[in-house]
This record gives sequence, C-alpha cells and structure tokens, in this order.
Amino acid sequence: SEVVPPAGPVAGGTQVSLLGGTGLRVSATLRCRFESSGATAPARFVGGGQIECAAPPSSSSGSRRVEVSLNGQQFSASGVAFTYRPAASVSSVWPSRGAAEGGTPVTVMGSGFSSSAAALGALRCRFNTTSVAAAWRSTTELHCIAPRHATGATSVEVTLNEQQHSNDGIRFEYEVV
Repeated sequence: SEVVPPAGPVAGGTQVSLLGGTGLRVSATLRCRFESSGATAPARFVGGGQIECAAPPSSSSGSRRVEVSLNGQQFSASGVAFTYRPAASVSSVWPSRGAAEGGTPVTVMGSGFSSSAAALGALRCRFNTTSVAAAWRSTTELHCIAPRHATGATSVEVTLNEQQHSNDGIRFEYEVV
C-alpha cells in the first residue's frame, strides 16, 4: 500500500521499503517488479507486511508501478508507484566560505532539484556528513543553512530521497570568524 521513499534517481539503487503487504513471507524467489521497464529485483522479507528491494535503473524518469511476487512469476496488482527522477547535481555554492559555528545561509546552484522532494521533506543538503533541510527555490536553486563544523574545506552535496546524494565535490570552506 506504500513505497518508502516514493522516489529515487534513474540510475537506480534506491533501497525501497514496500509497506502494508498481505500474504508476504520469506521466499528465495521473492521479487519486486518496477513496471514499464519490466525490470525485477530480489526482495527481502522484513516482517509485518514489509519487504525491501533496490530499485533497478530506469531508461527515463517518471512514475512506475511496483509489484511483488513470491514465486518470481506471478505479481501483485496493487498499483503503488515509485517515481524515477533525473539525478540532482551541484555546480556551485555561494558564498563559498562561512563561519565554523554554522548559521551561514548558502545558495546551492545545480540541476534536478525537485519541488515534490521538497514537499515530502526529502530535499536536503549535506556538508560532509551533516545533513540539513534545503529550501527549494527552483529546479536549479536551493537554500541551506550551513551547520556547525570544524574549520577547513567540506563538500556540499544534495539528495532528493535522503539516500543517494550528488557526488560533485563542490567545496565550502569553514573558517573562524
């Protein structure tokens, strides 16, 4: 009845939880199928009507029905959807320096920033390993508040699903002010 997270990049790899299933059990042939592409992925039974699988790559963005099979042949027909999105990328940040105690407003420029990811609260900026909420301004602009961090350079990346992050290596320098 529910797919969490509801979206991921076309490159695939999003770890998806399918919730609210009935009749699910441990099975060596438990599979998820992402419609339109016909691609299937091995699934793992978690318990309590929940299974997990990794979304396979997709040739294009858009919504795909996700179905489940216990035998790898006959699939459910629930119609629950997972949305493939173009990968987000970061091209620059401004300013490129900020206070080590945090609090610097940072404009992040790039591409693939999703308003629907923002509405779900899944649009985030990551300064090295610290993730902070991002405010969506457009498909090419986000605003984030730099968190507290030791002095030195960090990378700034973004995520649309709190799992996969961009990997562009754009730097933000923390300094003592």
